Amino acid sequence: MSSDFAFWKRSAGDPEEVFDGLAEGDTRDLVVSPDVLRFREKLLTRWPDVEDVLEPSRFDLEEEPDDAGKYVLLTLSVRQLDYLPEILDMAKRGGLVGFSGVAGEPI
Repeated sequence: MSSDFAFWKRSAGDPEEVFDGLAEGDTRDLVVSPDVLRFREKLLTRWPDVEDVLEPSRFDLEEEPDDAGKYVLLTLSVRQLDYLPEILDMAKRGGLVGFSGVAGEPI
């Protein structure tokens, strides 16, 4: 069992539509932001094990390097859900918004 959470700085679309688009690799509604890059780096520094559940992956970034600054999508395992309160706090402090796939609502 896992839970998906996506974060970004700005988008041109509705959060649920952006989230659904990310599942299909569609990032056109998202804007590149250094805040997203910082968030990604903080996540990987704080919890190195999220690298395996983080998108865009290193492989994805070889094809679309700008996506690293557009969004972070985490597919957290039940064990990793303990990280969620701190992840949400980090996102909020970074001025990021997003969508919870499990709750079906904006973050």
